Amino acid sequence: GENPHARGWEKIVYYRKMGDIGHNGGNWVVGNQPFIFAQQNVAMELNMDSNPRTLTFFVNNEEQQNYVTNIPQVVRFWAYCWNLNTQFKINKFEYLSTPTAKHGENTHAYEYGTTWKKYCSIQ
Repeated sequence: GENPHARGWEKIVYYRKMGDIGHNGGNWVVGNQPFIFAQQNVAMELNMDSNPRTLTFFVNNEEQQNYVTNIPQVVRFWAYCWNLNTQFKINKFEYLSTPTAKHGENTHAYEYGTTWKKYCSIQ
């Protein structure tokens, strides 16, 4: 099949197994939890009703610190298994009437469509 980046990195937001996120060929942004063990749950909450639209990640039901804003109106989802004999399972795909993401004090928003810089506490 086709690789997710075959049509360009600028349309992709990715969350790698070590917990880093990336977009638009820029820097990897570290700080989210990895998901390298069997039976871990990874979730994405895509809020298309907020302004700006947001994409928030969860690992084992814990909201992750780095999330994405200004998500486009039309999206597609990919799952990409790098290693042989790996698998994933979609547990549910649902509409939430109320978002669960809080985007609290220690979270960092990264804007879709821009080149991201790594977060540093002295910036």
